[in-house]
Amino acid sequence: MKHLFRLSGFLLFVLIAASCKDKNETPKPTEKDKILVNYPWRMSAVTDLSGKSIAFEKLNLLTQGIPSMNIEFVAGNKVYARGIADPQVINGGTWYLIEDSKVLDIDIVSFKGKFGVEELSNSKMRLKSTMPVSGVDQETIMVFEPVVK
Repeated sequence: MKHLFRLSGFLLFVLIAASCKDKNETPKPTEKDKILVNYPWRMSAVTDLSGKSIAFEKLNLLTQGIPSMNIEFVAGNKVYARGIADPQVINGGTWYLIEDSKVLDIDIVSFKGKFGVEELSNSKMRLKSTMPVSGVDQETIMVFEPVVK
């Protein structure tokens, strides 16, 4: 009986130690994480779901301003919006790839939301979002290209 108590105490200790180890481990970056932080991204177009380009003047002023910035995702889940002509940081915040890397959660002042990841490769990023087009909310795809320096 005494042996049983020692054994159960030891097993409890091992279980607690194992559960604490999992909580302290830093998640390893996924392939999509690595692609995202490889270089800054610049929005090149907004399309409807069929791929037809939407004219920038039909978008709200906030969305029209995005192509004038490079969006830089860095390790540690930080994101910065930098001017193209002047690389000064205009805005900053956080990013997370969630839901098995199917959603990009961005939290920057004036560019915040959960965007569906339609495509994320070394040559293109396509994010699905609902935004006003000519004043009416519509599902769109924001197309970003890497900024290769």
